[in-house]
Amino acid sequence: MPQWGNKDYKSAVFEQLSKGSGGDDEDHFEHFDNFSTRAPRSEVEAGVGEAFHPEQLPSEQAAPQFRAAAEKMQPYERAEIAHDLMSELQQRGLAPSWLQKMLGLGSGDPNQASPDDVAKLAEYSRQNHPEVFKRVVADKPFFVRWLDKPLVAGLVGVIAGKLLNRSYDR
Repeated sequence: MPQWGNKDYKSAVFEQLSKGSGGDDEDHFEHFDNFSTRAPRSEVEAGVGEAFHPEQLPSEQAAPQFRAAAEKMQPYERAEIAHDLMSELQQRGLAPSWLQKMLGLGSGDPNQASPDDVAKLAEYSRQNHPEVFKRVVADKPFFVRWLDKPLVAGLVGVIAGKLLNRSYDR
């Protein structure tokens, strides 16, 4: 793979994505990890928002994906995501106890978050507070690692497209 940030890298990513299911899940995650850590923050958040927008990805598809991803995470990773989502939502006036009751969370303590709790928090944020969802997913690329390859490939494609368009606009 060519070096990150140049047109050859972006072209190589688009070529791989255009071939469909080429490469393994780890390849797609590595592309996202590259983009999420090196691309401008605004582009990563915009890409997350676009790729996971409720009109693009209905709840019937997103919620099971989020739960499956959370099941594969280490407990400390689930705690990190739950903590960040709850903290961001709390800054918007939503108390953890209210979230626990409203969403049917097993615990209001992020350190005790089950896979189901993480999925519920992620889906609630995605639907009702997309700015929270975008920020947390952009900060925690390990969440993306466990999603199905088409979702990750779509996310990488959206971010790559934004970066490619930006490089041609200059």
